[in-house]
Amino acid sequence: MIMLNTQGIVLRAVRYEENDVILTLFTRKLGKVAALAKGAKKNKSPLLPSSQLFSYCNYTLKKQGTMYRVNQGDIIKSFYDISYDLDAFSYATYITKLVENSTVENQTNNRLFILLAQTLHLYTQNDVDKKYITHAFELKFLDYIGFKPVVDRCANCQSKSLEKYVFNIYEGGIICNKCSDMFENNLKIDLTTVKLMEYILSNDIIKCSKAKVSKYIVYELQNILRGYLQVYIENVNLKSLHFLQSIQNDKGVDKGE
Repeated sequence: MIMLNTQGIVLRAVRYEENDVILTLFTRKLGKVAALAKGAKKNKSPLLPSSQLFSYCNYTLKKQGTMYRVNQGDIIKSFYDISYDLDAFSYATYITKLVENSTVENQTNNRLFILLAQTLHLYTQNDVDKKYITHAFELKFLDYIGFKPVVDRCANCQSKSLEKYVFNIYEGGIICNKCSDMFENNLKIDLTTVKLMEYILSNDIIKCSKAKVSKYIVYELQNILRGYLQVYIENVNLKSLHFLQSIQNDKGVDKGE
């Protein structure tokens, strides 16, 4: 039997039989895989901590047929605090579902793995705008899976002389004033939003988290990315975000979701 050590993050944990758990892991060495954590639901199981949602661990996996079995799991970071914060939990659920639904089994993507780990870490911090961080994640996610929007030149003619421009989701990015009449469904976009998108694409998310961004720019970024994701990514699951918005609406909070 093949034995492998790799870092991994729990994207999903589903109870199987009485005490077992089937994990969907996003790993450094294998990409997305399914792994059985035998007896992980028992209170004294050594696999219990490494079988929790969002856990970031060193795993020892044994290949068994089409699946893996978790032989050992050593916590690097549990991210357990996320479960105590409704906003953080909703956003974390959303991005892990995005990764799960948009990646192929056994296909590695180390840049995306690091991005996911860093973003989950940021969700545990009190001084971070989690809404903005989620949209920064979405933009970098699109880049890392091959759907990066063009924001530094016209997506049609490649001109960098952008005095006036719009954003066109179906054309994949910024469209200059000369080309804009050729396309329908153009969206107005603020210069600051364009510059922010360039900044996010050029820097790691930890550095991006330190930027102070106005609610208006975050809202505009959200509208563009939500439309972009729904066009280019299949099975975008917004349920956790819709649930969060309904809770915020009940409390009279307007966060622009």
